[in-house]
Amino acid sequence: MPGPLGDATRRDLTDAAADRLAADGFEVDRPESGAEPPAVASRGDERVAVEPLAADDATPTVIVSRLGHALDRDRRVLFVARDDATAAAARDLLADPPLLAARRDGRRTFHIGPDRIPVSGGGYACVRAEGLGEPTFAWRETDTPVGPVTAHSSVDAAAVDDEGRPVVPRLVCEVDGAPVAVLAGVDSLRSPPDAAFPFAYRRDPDDKRFRVRRGDDGAVVETVGGFAALREAGYVPVPMPLVPEHALGRQIDDDALAAAWELSVIDEGER
Repeated sequence: MPGPLGDATRRDLTDAAADRLAADGFEVDRPESGAEPPAVASRGDERVAVEPLAADDATPTVIVSRLGHALDRDRRVLFVARDDATAAAARDLLADPPLLAARRDGRRTFHIGPDRIPVSGGGYACVRAEGLGEPTFAWRETDTPVGPVTAHSSVDAAAVDDEGRPVVPRLVCEVDGAPVAVLAGVDSLRSPPDAAFPFAYRRDPDDKRFRVRRGDDGAVVETVGGFAALREAGYVPVPMPLVPEHALGRQIDDDALAAAWELSVIDEGER
């Protein structure tokens, strides 16, 4: 909910949550910095960041960002929503399973993040999208293929466990259900080689136009003037998956994550 209406909702939710915390014996501070949450409460050694959620705030990017900000400062988060639908969306992101789109047999499917994937040759990974409309991207871990795949220098892609499963899961990027890239685990997202993806694009420093090149041989296949022209030519940047340990800056298990947040619904007019 961008704009004044969303801002008013966040202010009302913050005020109501601050009143509740003060009634529970917390000392509530209202930071003026936009880099801080709108209210921070303390009681003894306990620190709580108040994070109001307008309807459009219940997204993976927003939830993970606010949770990570609090963890960096040794705070728990009190997410506050206006309605049950927003609260349910936030709860699904936080706990079903935590910060993941899905998880099965220890392998994860990730939410899509806002960032692009820089490649080692310069610029960012992209794909050519066929058909009308925006393509659907998915990033998931799997056990196949077991053989050699693109890996960061710090990753042992060949190691297998006693059951023959790769120790480092394969990270598969799919576009409209079809695989377009396979990496050795999430750590191999760090500046993968161009050849890991079908295409990459980079803005030329001289004429400021985008050059699209094939990943396998580096041949330039398209030159366009900007992002709109890039999309019109059929090329779409590959989004970075939202990997919890990367976004939060730490490994955190489910129990610790569950202890790091609370969620409350405060109806309009309730103070």
